[in-house]
Amino acid sequence: MKEKQPIPIPPPPPPPNGVVSERTAEPTLPDDLIVDILLRLPVKSLGKFKCVSKQWRRLITDPRFNSLHRELCSKNPSILMVKKYPLLREPHMRKCTTVDLCAFNFNGFRKNLEFSLYLDDDEKNIEMLPSKRGLVCFVSESGFYACNPSTQITTKLPEASCCTSGEVNAGMGYVAETDEYVLVHLFDRSLDIHVDYDIGCEVLRLRDGEDCSWKVVDANCPFVVRGWGVLVNNVFYWMIWDEYNELGDEAIVSFDLEKEEFGIVAPPEGCFDPHGAWSLVELGGRLCLVDNAARPSTMDIWVLTDSESRGWVKEYSIHMSAYSNDMLSFIAPLDYWNGKIVMDVKQESLDFYDVEEKKIERMDHLISGEWNWLRTYTESFFSFGSK
Repeated sequence: MKEKQPIPIPPPPPPPNGVVSERTAEPTLPDDLIVDILLRLPVKSLGKFKCVSKQWRRLITDPRFNSLHRELCSKNPSILMVKKYPLLREPHMRKCTTVDLCAFNFNGFRKNLEFSLYLDDDEKNIEMLPSKRGLVCFVSESGFYACNPSTQITTKLPEASCCTSGEVNAGMGYVAETDEYVLVHLFDRSLDIHVDYDIGCEVLRLRDGEDCSWKVVDANCPFVVRGWGVLVNNVFYWMIWDEYNELGDEAIVSFDLEKEEFGIVAPPEGCFDPHGAWSLVELGGRLCLVDNAARPSTMDIWVLTDSESRGWVKEYSIHMSAYSNDMLSFIAPLDYWNGKIVMDVKQESLDFYDVEEKKIERMDHLISGEWNWLRTYTESFFSFGSK
């Protein structure tokens, strides 16, 4: 008996006018399902996937998708590890520095983000400003550079005002209300040797896809500052460089971005720091003063509870007996995430302090002494303007 031959399936009827549309060429998934899948991908991959089809391009470039992706990424930040080293060149050539960037999640798994950028300056002159969002900022004698690690694009920012002292005092942060990154630069413009200082201030605002330029404000900074500026609720804060001789002395200078005015903030009542060991950091959207000097093997973290009355509360006291005394001054809180304070232990580990359990979890495998800077970081579609 002959085997039954399969019944041939007739080809689909030809489309009208012989044109095969994207819809009839192959079946497609619903938009909401595709969006749910794409939201889990990194920005670099999404940039490539825009070429898959008109439908994918439409979905990925939709501002609502951008907003949803940013919200999702903000709940799952990464650790950005940055290393710098000189680029080997001929002796007569200008010095150049290689900067390697690599991202991990908080569980220690390497993410699909690893690349290098190159800055035209000596490796010794390059510093990295603190940051927590999608952009990072480098500064050197040749100027400021902004980088979006998600797109792996770096741009040199417009030339800033000259600082006669040669010092670089700046701060960068993200303002959610206006969806922009703000860079503030304090510069000494004093040319008279009989004048201690004359510190001007200029502001640069980075908006997605737009050009940017510096704006010099009318107000002068009343003190020489130290460290990088910390942005909280539209106000930058710096520690004052002047010696802190007695209780009640001014310790912190502020700059209100909206009013473009400087102010003074007193330290917590009864606190005294003769060694200049205090530092500032933003944790959970609040300004915090970190005190490693008041008590042995203890890190006290004070929170500014009221920006008007300048009231402080000691929120955390972290016992640091697990660290050597020499290491204490090199431990810096980075961020507050999921009930834990993320701490950068210079060239040793990335540690977490659980505020409920009051214990420290060490993550030595993340660092191993190979990186110059650690930053918390979130994926971003941010694009630079033409300048």
